[in-house]
Amino acid sequence: MDIKRQNVDFGNSIFQTLVDGYYFEIPTNVVEITKDKADGHYPSTFNDPQFLLQNMLISTTIDGVEKYYLVGDSAEKQVLGNIHINKLHDKTESEIPYVMFLASVAYYHVLKGFSKEDNQVNINYFSTMLPIWLLKKTNKFSDMQNKMASRFEGEHQVAILTPGFERVVTIQVETSKCRIESEVARWAIKKDFDLQDREEANAFKNVETLIVDLGGGTVDLALLQAGLQAPKSRDSLNCFTDISYLKHIEKLRSEKFLESFDDVRSLEEFIIKTIEKTKMEQRDGNSGKTVDLTEPIHESLREYTQILLTKIENTFPSPKDKVYKYIYIGGIAGILKRFLEESIDIRYGVEIREQNHLFLPDARKLNLYGLEILSRHETNIVSA
Repeated sequence: MDIKRQNVDFGNSIFQTLVDGYYFEIPTNVVEITKDKADGHYPSTFNDPQFLLQNMLISTTIDGVEKYYLVGDSAEKQVLGNIHINKLHDKTESEIPYVMFLASVAYYHVLKGFSKEDNQVNINYFSTMLPIWLLKKTNKFSDMQNKMASRFEGEHQVAILTPGFERVVTIQVETSKCRIESEVARWAIKKDFDLQDREEANAFKNVETLIVDLGGGTVDLALLQAGLQAPKSRDSLNCFTDISYLKHIEKLRSEKFLESFDDVRSLEEFIIKTIEKTKMEQRDGNSGKTVDLTEPIHESLREYTQILLTKIENTFPSPKDKVYKYIYIGGIAGILKRFLEESIDIRYGVEIREQNHLFLPDARKLNLYGLEILSRHETNIVSA
């Protein structure tokens, strides 16, 4: 099995990937279990590849030790399934990104109908990215980028243990690249997948633009030069690690919703599903009664947004003689959109917000799309 391009966004909440242009995502949940627990975890056999994504059980050898993992939805209800949200993890060393990568290739192998015997996967070009906070730990960004890229270069092996899909897959990655998260999204604003210039990019021709990348664990800021050109220096890149969105809603859950949501993931999913509705109502499956949770959730998200905007203003204050344009992207951009717009309207007025504060389509995928565009450019592949 040959894969020309795999591009990956190792999000703190959701893992996203494009494999030869095919998009899928997996909740970022990884739980290590014992061999005994793995042997008896699933009592029945699956035969539809779509079920594998929700019932992923794999093993691999790390530092000479065979380890067993539940990944994605199958790990969600485990006690330690969401423990990673409470701390920043170094993606160049953490097992979580590596296991998510193995699981994604294993799933794609099954999805495409390859047999257990045809178990060699060759990835010609792999790319991912690192968050700004991690890159800033080194004097040279390239040192950390090369360290991350080298994790995926070469040979890997993963065993699928989910009943019905058992197989051992050997993966060979020929070329591996690592980019700068948030900064890479500019390519998705400048170019389309055919590598043609986007007309919409003309709006940024003569102004500096601040990309605000709203993630579940961190907020990244990249100040681009006019024309969506690369940042001037490392001082044009910054990151907030002290206002984690997932931590914020976990605090909301623990204070007000302990009886309504078992974990932060279930609250996060409820917000995603209901944020566009007039009322954010939770329905009891047994009694059929509904509870309106709109007010406390909206109040909490407004509070988070106000803190966020204040920190952005203090980190990159707009110069007196010019204005910035702001582009809000990332996994929670859609969730916070209405509250950001409300706060911006109050601070600066509707006209300023409409001209300079922008929410683009597919905001949560723009980093991944930037990787895809660069990979197409470097491999000279464009869509038909």
